[in-house]
Amino acid sequence: MRVIVTFFLVLLCLVSAQEIPFKKLSFLDLKEDLKEAKQEGKYLFIMFEQEGCPFCDKMRAVTFQDKRVKEFFTKHFYMIEIDIKGANPVIYFNGEEMTEKEIAHKFRVRATPHFVFFDHDGKVILSIPGYIPPREFLLIGRYVAEGFYKKMSFYKFKKMIKEK
Repeated sequence: MRVIVTFFLVLLCLVSAQEIPFKKLSFLDLKEDLKEAKQEGKYLFIMFEQEGCPFCDKMRAVTFQDKRVKEFFTKHFYMIEIDIKGANPVIYFNGEEMTEKEIAHKFRVRATPHFVFFDHDGKVILSIPGYIPPREFLLIGRYVAEGFYKKMSFYKFKKMIKEK
């Protein structure tokens, strides 16, 4: 039992020490974050998370550490993390202030991780829950960054890619 606990503590330390270059340091002013992302030709997305979430940790340790994911998402995206149980104030795109918990409720986030991708006007492109492996996360990135969201649903995009 002691070995298992030690293993998980070491794993947790490694996960927290890993770099996520597309994670943006944010004061949780989404209006400003969106403006900055747009100026740099990037898209903004939120990773809703919570302390102790094993699938959030897996996203950070596996998917976000994949070389292709790091390169593609650093070039095309800013990610902001929001704690679904958090009390920190968040300024929404329209200037409305709410807590992290309230914004999670606004997006109907019940489990973590949960990802919400926005266009340059702050409209939701895609809202997707759960752990996402690197290959699938890259597809999501391409769907958004290459503008396929303007033409078709993500599910049609996935089908189109699989048929090639």
